[in-house]
Amino acid sequence: MKRLGIWLRHGCLVIEWLLGVLWGAVSWIIPRKRRRPVADVYNSFKHPKGIYVFGRVLTERRLIPPSPEDGMWLNFRRMASQWFTREIPKAFIEIHIGDQKFERRSDAEGYFVFHHDELIEVDKVTVCLPGYGYEKDYPLISHYTTPPLVVISDVDDTLMETGAVSLGKMLKTTLFGNSLTRELVDGVSEVIQELNAGGRNPVFYITSSPWNLAHFLKRVFIRAELPMGGLFMTDWGLTPEYWITPSHDKHKRQAIDQVVAWFPDSKYVLLGDDSQMDPDIYAGALRDYPEMVDGIFIRNVSDDIVANRVAKQYAELNKEYGELAFTFSGTQEMRTQMRKIGLLPSGE
Repeated sequence: MKRLGIWLRHGCLVIEWLLGVLWGAVSWIIPRKRRRPVADVYNSFKHPKGIYVFGRVLTERRLIPPSPEDGMWLNFRRMASQWFTREIPKAFIEIHIGDQKFERRSDAEGYFVFHHDELIEVDKVTVCLPGYGYEKDYPLISHYTTPPLVVISDVDDTLMETGAVSLGKMLKTTLFGNSLTRELVDGVSEVIQELNAGGRNPVFYITSSPWNLAHFLKRVFIRAELPMGGLFMTDWGLTPEYWITPSHDKHKRQAIDQVVAWFPDSKYVLLGDDSQMDPDIYAGALRDYPEMVDGIFIRNVSDDIVANRVAKQYAELNKEYGELAFTFSGTQEMRTQMRKIGLLPSGE
């Protein structure tokens, strides 16, 4: 069965390639208004090891600004326009940092990554597409010095209500809402603001949602007054290894390991929920980095069976590593737990 699945994925990839060739031919034969390529930068920040920039070269999208009064159909059209993008593979990219210039090319899906392992005192990078007349400055989130604490947070059902435990609710919330109507988890943004300590402690957000929704998420974060930070998302699509999305637990664990590599001398707080694999992923991180993890906080959103399993799992974990892993139902309960272990000031 495993071999059959691999052959089926390869067959679908061939069909996808043929459709791409057909679409390219139709686009060449039938004249239409062309939109210029742009560099969509998702991450641009400094860390103690250097500078990191990650983005994608796409044709320019003209999204309709959202309104709380927008109907379901308009929200669906807006969301669909974020999913259906046209990537520019092998695009030539220039990245300017101070008086230095670096060159990159986008991959087959339009993505590009730049990691400079030298500390340069700048507060922005300039990304250019010389072949298309595109140039834009992107601010660098600054964390050159080693922060005392790094916050790593899940997004869906940890920061904003998604209903991942119910497929119907999740689809309705995702497809027919917008960044101004998405319901936020009460009080969590304030907790993250306090942990962020005015920008001293960096925040990283990890989700299995596709990069197509990066700007949607950032608008939600701005509305919630969440600190801007590093973003880890996924590339959805057919590959020889998986059908649509990579493994949730593998993606999240790789992101945690990458952040730890950037900030090896900091302590960590991990926030998540029990709708997917967060309890197990974070438990594994604690076992691998026992001297670095200062706290794990899991929001209960699943049924009692899952909640009891996680509570039992974390009780055993706390016997071995000290009282570091917690589950909570409401944000006030999480605040109490954080005060108990010194992450937030007592007596607030």
